Amino acid sequence: MVYVVSMKKRIIYLLILSLILFLNLGIYFNTCLRVTFYNIQTNISKPIRIVQLSDLHSAQFGKENEELIQKIKDQSPDLIVMTGDMFSKDHSDIQVSLDLIKVLSSMYSVYYGYGNHEANWIGKDLKGKLEQAGAIVLDRSYVDVVINDTSIRIGGYEGYYGTPHMNTKDEKEQEKIRLFMKDFEETDSYKILLNHVPTSWVDWNYIDTYPVDLVFSGHYHGGLIQIPFVNRGLYAPYVGWFPKNCKGMYVGKKATCVLSGGLGNHYSIPRINNAPEIVVVDLY
Repeated sequence: MVYVVSMKKRIIYLLILSLILFLNLGIYFNTCLRVTFYNIQTNISKPIRIVQLSDLHSAQFGKENEELIQKIKDQSPDLIVMTGDMFSKDHSDIQVSLDLIKVLSSMYSVYYGYGNHEANWIGKDLKGKLEQAGAIVLDRSYVDVVINDTSIRIGGYEGYYGTPHMNTKDEKEQEKIRLFMKDFEETDSYKILLNHVPTSWVDWNYIDTYPVDLVFSGHYHGGLIQIPFVNRGLYAPYVGWFPKNCKGMYVGKKATCVLSGGLGNHYSIPRINNAPEIVVVDLY
């Protein structure tokens, strides 16, 4: 006896199999850590290795983030930069990020720049909590440090760089932003900026305009789902569907922007073909 499967049942079976495959891919790509390496030639005297962490959104890789911590230790960085959204504005468990900072800051200098989710914690002594955990918090501010015999200025800024009116309508606040930018840029030291929102640099080509040597950004989450073969993402905040620039290194005439695909996920859409990313930048 020949059993014939109806077209309707075939479609149902295909949909079920597709759903199972989608869920399994989501689980894999949301838990499998990837390390991405970039090399940048400079005029510094000795090599410097920087690890960037971005957009964790309180995700955990192993118990108490032990897998993430080990991956970072394996890279032997000279410093760690965190470029915002390490937790979510509506997520009560900030302790995940604080515990991670506490462990990492016992081994390395950790510089923390705010993202848009941190900006929603105004009035909750966020800076105090992060500093108590061991981070050096940079919110429209900078520090001058010496790393491997090289003078470096590290600054932090959350929003659209170079366009104060995009961040606030308050003219006094706009003037403060302009002064921060001016002060930050006026140095002979190598300049590193933790700028969570990458739009100015990768979409508006400010890498050709502003003299900031190296910018670390996040926010776009790698486009959530990376479309195979075309190197395009599905969606990015502030940009929309099928953004051209989701993650990678962008080299301009005056600055280089390293855009992380991030570690966690604030959206209900799972990361597909877009594994959580630890970024390693070697300056030499």
